Amino acid sequence: MQTIEIRNIGPLVETGIVPVSQVMLLIGEQSTGKSTFMKILCFCCWLEKQVMIGGDSIVSKYTHYYRFWNELKKFHHFNDEFLSDNSYIIYDGSAIQIEMPGKKRNAKIVRKPNFADIRHNLKISFLPSERNLLSSIQNIENLYRSKDVDMLFNYILEWGEARSQFNVAHPLDLVFVDNMKYHYDAKNGDVLTLADGHSKIKPYYASSGVQSALPIQVLATYLAGEVGTSAKKSPVEYLKQLDLLDSKDVKALTTVLNNMLNRSSYRSFHMFIEELEQNLFPKAQFELVKMLVGLLKQMDKKPTGYKSTVFLTTHSPYVLTALNVMMLASSAYELSPDKVNDLGLEDYVIPKESYSAYCIKNGRFENIVDEEYGFIKGDFLDSVSEQVDNYTFELNSIIYGNAEE
Repeated sequence: MQTIEIRNIGPLVETGIVPVSQVMLLIGEQSTGKSTFMKILCFCCWLEKQVMIGGDSIVSKYTHYYRFWNELKKFHHFNDEFLSDNSYIIYDGSAIQIEMPGKKRNAKIVRKPNFADIRHNLKISFLPSERNLLSSIQNIENLYRSKDVDMLFNYILEWGEARSQFNVAHPLDLVFVDNMKYHYDAKNGDVLTLADGHSKIKPYYASSGVQSALPIQVLATYLAGEVGTSAKKSPVEYLKQLDLLDSKDVKALTTVLNNMLNRSSYRSFHMFIEELEQNLFPKAQFELVKMLVGLLKQMDKKPTGYKSTVFLTTHSPYVLTALNVMMLASSAYELSPDKVNDLGLEDYVIPKESYSAYCIKNGRFENIVDEEYGFIKGDFLDSVSEQVDNYTFELNSIIYGNAEE
């Protein structure tokens, strides 16, 4: 099992050793470190992928000249104040271990003993909270400029890959809104088709909820569809990645690479989603969560040997409740599969151990899964409701108490 531990980076003080589960939920107040944690984990997963599919130069590149921190900082928009001499990251992945022991130290990358046997390819996608920019700003792919390749630039590129999978003949039925389909064509760009099959609009004119949720479903469906397929790279691109292009016997190496390509299929996907609930009605939040769990269920059926994962940050009690329903379905399925099937939830059952949830308080992680009953505790989010109830009681006492006097 993959694990990560982070100390003294940005708002994070001490996470402890955090196991990476198939579905991970992070809650906490604003600026407590939810996104910081997820961005660091995403970067470590990405770097592990680069080491697995690349050559020795990748390890050398990210263990010299403070490149690990510099690249993380540029890509995910961290500033230098996030890091100190006491900062620490240790990521224990499936194939490598990454350790970064402080601001003025280089990262260490160590391959696992069985690295050659377990190295594999995978898809990784980070969906930032700014994801609706794709719909709210027309032609953003032609307008966005960045000195460095950052998460928004990369996200725009991923969107271009993902949307091309859905055309007018094979549109995507949207789960978070009734009677709406999505497709892309080169002439008209992104298109939403309404219930009558004839009314069409661009996402630019759709509701903010559709603009926010559309990238989640499109990218998730695309990533799931890529698992089991071969990476779309030419042999020459692989030679560049492995630093072998300067070899004189390029023809022989190309033959070797062609054989590698046959074994280079994507084995899993990792998806990182900030604030899934943005601009969405509770029912739509539930349907998105259910869709994501359903895709993980589909991935479990593929004989790839590796688990796909979804990481979520949220402030929404409805996202938490949706995950609790999925966890209850897993527990109920163990007792009575037929009854769960009758509810239409059999396609959304993954092992209940696949879920984890944490609350970040004062920079520290707290496990909020009730191990005995198998659900995510909502005490932290419910505390806000208690405060509202107290105010309501006191104010009603003033209004109606005075009236009785």
